[in-house]
Amino acid sequence: MGTVISIVSGKGGVGKTTLCANLAFALALEGHSVIALDGDMGLKNLDIHLGLESKASFDLLDILEERCPVGQAVVVHDTLPNLHMISGSEDYTASVDKRAMRRLCRWLADHYEYVLIDAPAGVGEGFRNVVFSAQRCIVVSTPDLTSVRDAGRTASIISGMCSIPCELVINKVRKQMMKKGYMRNVDQVMDSVSLPLLGLVPHDDEVVISSNRGMILPQTKSNTASAFKNIARRLQGEDVRLAGFWRK
Repeated sequence: MGTVISIVSGKGGVGKTTLCANLAFALALEGHSVIALDGDMGLKNLDIHLGLESKASFDLLDILEERCPVGQAVVVHDTLPNLHMISGSEDYTASVDKRAMRRLCRWLADHYEYVLIDAPAGVGEGFRNVVFSAQRCIVVSTPDLTSVRDAGRTASIISGMCSIPCELVINKVRKQMMKKGYMRNVDQVMDSVSLPLLGLVPHDDEVVISSNRGMILPQTKSNTASAFKNIARRLQGEDVRLAGFWRK
């Protein structure tokens, strides 16, 4: 049976969708079967990051409301046949039945090694649905004070909802700004959020470029690509050092 992982954040703009897409790429490149679900009803963007823009004929809501079987909503990546996607719905008024969502995720976990859910930002109903469906959560934060505070609150809410493992990824890290005290350093972020660290991702324009073009960033040899690949390896239980950009 596979693992259902929800990728969440307290606020938007921290790189949650970017992390979901690049983890999906990294795991698929290692030969794992992966399906990525866009759980952000009304504001779907995961298809763009995966290079599958507008290729879905059906979406997550169609499955949950039984307008189509699961297979009809699954989109296969063009160059990574073991990477699949279920698109989010454009209906922002939709109310998702959390038990139907959980049943779907359990079914997918029987057919894929990794089920990655890109959660909506915030801690509303959509967030609670994907946490309810998960076996593991990744909280994404930047080192900015507002993001750190929201990430801490998000982690606290997850803890109050369930007892699943929850870890932290710090995104958009600027090492020199941390050293100068212009933003929270890694230890301060970890202390504030009270979660174990899964990985660091540097601030990098390459992320924006690759996301807009649907490129497979982990195929490159950049520091950022290494950061995503290392996070994917830690998800599999490997003991991996932090990305090279941090050790320099």
